[in-house]
Amino acid sequence: MLQPVATGRIGSLFHLPRKKMKFKILASAAVSLLLGTHTAFSQKTTYTLPDVWHRVLQHYPSLTARKEAIEVQALKKDLTRQAFLPDISVQAQHSYGSVKNIPGSFFPLPGLFTTTGGNKPQAAATAGANLNTSAVLQWNFLQFGRRQKAMEAADAAIDWSNAMLKQEEWKLLVAASKLYVATLATTAALEVAQADTRRFATLLELVQAQASAGLRPGADTLLLKASYLQSKAAEHDHIAERRKALEQLGALMGESSAAFSLDTTAFHQLAQTSISTSDAVQQHPYLQVLDKEIRGAEAGQALVKKEVYPTVSLLAGVGLKGSGIAADGTMHKNIGAPWRHASGTYLAGIGLTWNFSSLYQNRTKQAVANRTIAIAKAEKEAAAIELGAQYAAALSSWHEQQQKLAGALAARNASRAAYDLYEVRYQSGHISLIELLQLQKALQETERAYVTALQGNWNELLQQAETLGDPALILTAIKP
Repeated sequence: MLQPVATGRIGSLFHLPRKKMKFKILASAAVSLLLGTHTAFSQKTTYTLPDVWHRVLQHYPSLTARKEAIEVQALKKDLTRQAFLPDISVQAQHSYGSVKNIPGSFFPLPGLFTTTGGNKPQAAATAGANLNTSAVLQWNFLQFGRRQKAMEAADAAIDWSNAMLKQEEWKLLVAASKLYVATLATTAALEVAQADTRRFATLLELVQAQASAGLRPGADTLLLKASYLQSKAAEHDHIAERRKALEQLGALMGESSAAFSLDTTAFHQLAQTSISTSDAVQQHPYLQVLDKEIRGAEAGQALVKKEVYPTVSLLAGVGLKGSGIAADGTMHKNIGAPWRHASGTYLAGIGLTWNFSSLYQNRTKQAVANRTIAIAKAEKEAAAIELGAQYAAALSSWHEQQQKLAGALAARNASRAAYDLYEVRYQSGHISLIELLQLQKALQETERAYVTALQGNWNELLQQAETLGDPALILTAIKP
């Protein structure tokens, strides 16, 4: 009978030992995993400006510090609320010492340890034990509005901390926006330099071929090569500038600059419109911080005014006192004797505390509070005037920048058309290389001037959004 025999690669695979088969399978899986990981890490995430803002607000540590400051103020408010609860003090004393002192039934102050005994003459100096324990409750239940004003001051501190958080967010968004625009501008400048390099490379290839055929002098080749190398050096300068901006932006985002790229199409998509809203400057985060400072100063002033009133307290207490002196005057040296001769006491009542000297001091405190409020209001008014002037200046500069941008665009388009025509004339031998390079330099300058004007337009719009207190307003000036 014929026996089936496995042949070829499949057959040899079935005849492999089991350990070798397992090793090959694991090795193949590891290689596939490594290749898949490399592909995943090689892909970069492309961020738009809103994406950049979102990342910055999620990861930058200073925002965490501001949020923790809000929590601190909330905890301080809880402490203010807890201060209105009754104070309960407990004291216990069990001592051993001289008995020649005065006995009494009173409640000692919290933390103050006292002794008790008798002043009867003894046949010989002796000592004994003493016991003194007490629990005292004091509740300042009537403070004539100080509780409410203290809580309002705590709320004002929380509002101020929230305003500081908004201001920190504004600062980070402004910084991120400027770095984003700087990166887009350096990218556009790099594209201009790369276009110059390509033109020089094309001409250099043509001139080298013509020089080899004896149609062009060899000096033209050297001159073009020098221009080509200068253009490559300019590329490296722009690459370094872009990397620097990306590194700084990545630090704000909490992400490596090698892991993301930016959507550069928005650089050329600005609409011919300014950022203008009525009374928007008043909503600026810095003005909101100053406004909360005014509110906090006013709350502090209201609290100071309430300090002239007295405090009415409920007092209650119980005590246990004993000593080693018996009722007949004899002294028991046993350490536990005070517990056999102890007596309990109690008290309850209402107390009034009124610091009359504060009546005069409070007038000075109110004067200080009034000056503090006046300072905060003056600072807010000055800041509003300054921000309004900055917005007006940015708006005026933007109108001039629009004219500059239109002229730069027209000059660039004309230079491109002229260069294309003169490049054909050079190839036909109607103009010299020097003349063509002069046109190339003029084209390069107009392209750079256009990028600079476009960046200036972005910066003026950013300045408008910054002075209005909302960098997100820049999105209204970007074409969809």
